[in-house]
This record gives sequence, C-alpha cells and structure tokens, in this order.
Amino acid sequence: MVKVPIGSQIKRLREQRPWSQQELADQLNVTRQTISKWERGKSYPDLESLVTLTGLFGVSADELLGLAQPVKSRSRLTWWLHRGGSSKVSTFNNTKSTKWYSTGHDRVIVATGLMLDVVKDLDPVKDAPFRALIKRYYDELIRNESGRPDYVFMRFGIEASKCLRENGIVLSKENSKRVNDIIKLATVRYI
Repeated sequence: MVKVPIGSQIKRLREQRPWSQQELADQLNVTRQTISKWERGKSYPDLESLVTLTGLFGVSADELLGLAQPVKSRSRLTWWLHRGGSSKVSTFNNTKSTKWYSTGHDRVIVATGLMLDVVKDLDPVKDAPFRALIKRYYDELIRNESGRPDYVFMRFGIEASKCLRENGIVLSKENSKRVNDIIKLATVRYI
C-alpha cells in the first residue's frame, strides 16, 4: 500500500474545527473506528469520502493530500516590516509539477490530487461512468495492486478516452487538463 499523508492531514484539520472523531464520522456516515484508521494511516478514505472531506474542511485537494501547506497569516510585525502588501504569505510553491520528477510514490500522490479535483467537478449522475472509472484507478493506485504506477497511468489514459467517447461525456477545460496531466505522469522520467 502506498503511504499517502492523508491521515495526518485529516487529524490536523479535524482538530482545528475542533471536532471529535465521532463528530467527523457522523458527517461522513462512517464509524469512529474508520476515522481512527485513516488518521493512523492504517487505511485510506475512498475517493467520494475525500471529496466530502475537502468540502467539510474547506480545503483544496492539494492541502488535504499534503502537496501544499496552508496559507498562513502574517504577524503584525511581519506585515509592518514588509510595509503592507498581501495579508497572506504562502509557505509552499503550490504547483503540483514540482513533485513530478521525484519518485513513483510522489506521482501517485499527485495523481490522487488530480483525480480528486476531477471528481469534485463532475456531475454525480450524468458523469457516473467516468466517476466510477476514476474511483477504480484511485483504488488501484492507493492499494499499489499493479506495481509501477506508470502502467496504471497509461491504462487510465486509454480507458478514460474510451469511457468519455462511449458515454458522450464532455469534460470542462479544467478537467480535460487534469486528465491529461494524469496521463502525462506515465511519461515523466526521474532526474
């Protein structure tokens, strides 16, 4: 199983609310034990639960997956020293492409974030076949069932094209780019 830092992020975001594990479990219609397993890294949420979590916590997929750090407010001293400017300071370069040249593990995390963003923007009824396809590939990547992620990304590209064509699904410009970015992860070479 691929180690994705979702659990620590869920715990951090849950405690910021401050919600108990049971309160979060009730909102997701899962058990408290499920939340506990997620937070300890013993299991991972399914893709639909991730979509719900981003909405509940009001965060991006990148932040939930640990690809980006939350934007921190500047202290008054920092603001004064910089003499105005933005009221927020980012502590992380928020581009997913910086991770693409690292490892297969990093590419799985990037793909998970892209898949989550695609699913969030799909219609649950009209685009159900494509959502199911993405869910299947998410599960395969997280469980590391097929070894190298390169093959998963290549197969995803072939099946995604077929699914979209056969079901007459037209993706938004943003989702088309995200799907293409997932497919491109198969061709990334390590430096």
